[in-house]
Amino acid sequence: MESVTVIIETPKGSGQKYDYDPQTGKMKLKKVMPLGLVFPFDFGFIPGTAGGDGDPLDVLIVSEVTAFSGCVMDCRIIGAFKVVQQERNGKRMRNDRLIAVPEVSQRYADVTSLGDLSKTIVDQAIAFFTSYNQQAGKKFSVLEKYGAGKAFQLIEKSRVDLPMNRLVEIFLPLRDAKGEVFAEKIYAELRRELTAKFGGLSEYSRNPVKGLWKPDQGKTEQDELLVFEVMCAEIDAEFWDKLKLRLLKIFKQDSIVIRCSKIELR
Repeated sequence: MESVTVIIETPKGSGQKYDYDPQTGKMKLKKVMPLGLVFPFDFGFIPGTAGGDGDPLDVLIVSEVTAFSGCVMDCRIIGAFKVVQQERNGKRMRNDRLIAVPEVSQRYADVTSLGDLSKTIVDQAIAFFTSYNQQAGKKFSVLEKYGAGKAFQLIEKSRVDLPMNRLVEIFLPLRDAKGEVFAEKIYAELRRELTAKFGGLSEYSRNPVKGLWKPDQGKTEQDELLVFEVMCAEIDAEFWDKLKLRLLKIFKQDSIVIRCSKIELR
């Protein structure tokens, strides 16, 4: 069975709950847990899915390691808990929990199903989710335990086509500090990279652009810019941070602007 990508929100042993914030592409502190209640294993989600509560499917990763918030793991799904959750207002909804093992795990390398785990681990996971929901005024009921095959079917049914409602603009200089034009191959390579990752790209020039800063000589600077635009469903902050560092080095700039905005599709 193929691996799935899981993004860790809250690491094992944490007494705080973290959630992924799609607006910033960062992990956000959601709540502080009651004294003595901690996550027994790393807890995260499968991007590109939607569960009964509208959020991505939750995953508990059984492992000998402790990851960190934002860590991305290739995991083997070994089962799931079919769950009905009752909210504080009495509303009931499905909010299943998937159970997985990292592909790199050594201690759990032979684990392929819930039946391969000790009863203690399974009971501990259920007890944690029950207590976690109770302290929030909710009820957590496990209706059934799924095997690996049925759990994977649950993932496939939850796949969603996320709206491409994030516009990212990359402002690139056309000339260096001496006024020399940068080589076209630099832009061509970046076009290929962005097109391959995002499925398309738009570009336009802003020529010239009047700057609002002044160097030591007191003259207002002018610059010529080429703007690349891509659209995406979510912001991969790590990708954009690394790309910006690379572009700063390539173009030998003190600053390069990469701007993200949410757009409304009609």
